[in-house]
Amino acid sequence: MKSYYADYLGAKLHYRVGGKQDAPILVLLHGGFGSIDDFAELIPFLRRYFHLVSVDTRGHGRSTLGDVSLTYAQAADDIKHILQQMNITKFSILGFSDGGTIAYRLGTTEYGVEKIITVGAHWHSDNLQEVRSMFEALDIAFVNEYMAEQIKVYFAQNPQANLEKWISSLKAMWLDESASGYPNEAVAQIRAPVLAVRGEADFLLSLKDMAALQQHLPDIHLMNVPFAAHEVLKEQPNQLWAAIQAFFK
Repeated sequence: MKSYYADYLGAKLHYRVGGKQDAPILVLLHGGFGSIDDFAELIPFLRRYFHLVSVDTRGHGRSTLGDVSLTYAQAADDIKHILQQMNITKFSILGFSDGGTIAYRLGTTEYGVEKIITVGAHWHSDNLQEVRSMFEALDIAFVNEYMAEQIKVYFAQNPQANLEKWISSLKAMWLDESASGYPNEAVAQIRAPVLAVRGEADFLLSLKDMAALQQHLPDIHLMNVPFAAHEVLKEQPNQLWAAIQAFFK
């Protein structure tokens, strides 16, 4: 896959393009504290059937933070900017964790979205009830102890690495209950088919919270993956790939 950059609102946004030419376009959006590398186990499958656009979201991977606050609304706007720069008007999305929340937001406003797959993704501010204390307590000591590999990759890749600012920006985004945060009931505006996935042991997204999507999207497909926690695309890539194939058929 080949790397490109888009300059937008003070940031250099990094993205990679590859896969099968003239195939359906699939946009890959990673999770918080992650990068394009989140999809390493899936890309060998995906690139045979899709034209892939994989994005390092603002402040992550090789993308800088720039001059604006990190919010889900801003992240969605960044993706739209990149796709407009590429003259892409129709596309599907595979979003992991924060990437899935961004996908839901894009689906509420962008009618060029053809299909949406989310993995372990919050969609409503009510989802914060069980994880708020974890997010509020997040600090440098915690991420250094429990996310050492992600932090190592961050410092190796990011040209303007600032761990304290990065953590602060992510906490603000995760705890944002304003209009720039979670899509909430606006998910009912999504017209694209949706497949929502979680691992059965996901400690961030409960089965109850994922299943509540069906109240707003009656035709949604829900998948609870056994033998997986939050990172289904790393823990059970074969099961996820099988579901993606069925979804696109």
